[in-house]
Amino acid sequence: MPEQQSQPEIQWVLSAKDLENIAFVDDIAKIQVPIKVVDQLPFKNEDRGDSARLREVVRSIRRNGYNNFDPIIVRLGRRGRWVIVDGGHRLTAARIVAREFWTNLLRKKVDTIYFLLFRTPLSNTRIDAPPTDETS
Repeated sequence: MPEQQSQPEIQWVLSAKDLENIAFVDDIAKIQVPIKVVDQLPFKNEDRGDSARLREVVRSIRRNGYNNFDPIIVRLGRRGRWVIVDGGHRLTAARIVAREFWTNLLRKKVDTIYFLLFRTPLSNTRIDAPPTDETS
């Protein structure tokens, strides 16, 4: 019987302090974050400027609510910040809509954001660190 790969469990990040305890399985972590906590995450490139694409996503979330089915793909950067690989417009739009009083008066349009966080070999290195000799 072939060995089964372990799947990462969904972990809740309820505050910035929870970031220290994220467990990775095969360098991947599934993370669920309440929208009110998203601003505490250490993003590097999360803000998307005003564009037709962003306005379209904002309108969609206002009309239908945020679809948490597709995760925002992020990787852990060298200095511990999260670099958005896919889903930056969705994240920016969700944050905009979540802050709108009238849009959320009868029903919250955004509750949580689902992230897939990848750790790469360079995640734990510093840009200013001296290079290591991998042959020794």
